[in-house]
Amino acid sequence: MTRAALAILTASLLGCGAATPPPETAEEEEAEGPPPSYAVALRFADAGADENETPQTRVMLVRIAPDGERVARDLGTEVGACYHQDAGDALILARCWWAGAGARYEVRREGDAVIARRAGVDEMEGDQALEEAARVEVPENARLEVLAPGGAPDVE
Repeated sequence: MTRAALAILTASLLGCGAATPPPETAEEEEAEGPPPSYAVALRFADAGADENETPQTRVMLVRIAPDGERVARDLGTEVGACYHQDAGDALILARCWWAGAGARYEVRREGDAVIARRAGVDEMEGDQALEEAARVEVPENARLEVLAPGGAPDVE
């Protein structure tokens, strides 16, 4: 091979390696299908009564993947009964209450996670600061279906 031909071949190979692929078009993105849909919920389960016959409720953050895989994070056992409240701008809002004290739970999406935060509540002292209780991962582009009465509608 001549020196000139070798130089041309080398230059063309180097030029090809530096090329960047074109950005995906909206049509190509649609061909990939819609984003995955995950369900999230706060689950309340009867935890029996304590030594004083006070009812207790076990609270869990649950994520259900499109393939049916379930992930449950235990948030703890609360004194009294737990119930959902109007979520406002949160995904899920719930309260546990018994004889003037309890807890408040707030569930929100932050990027690639759904985070449950808990605050202790006392009718004499008010609400404590919210602290992270657990989180579950979800793809950042996933749609969320909230499984709660009055929960936020499907969100992206």
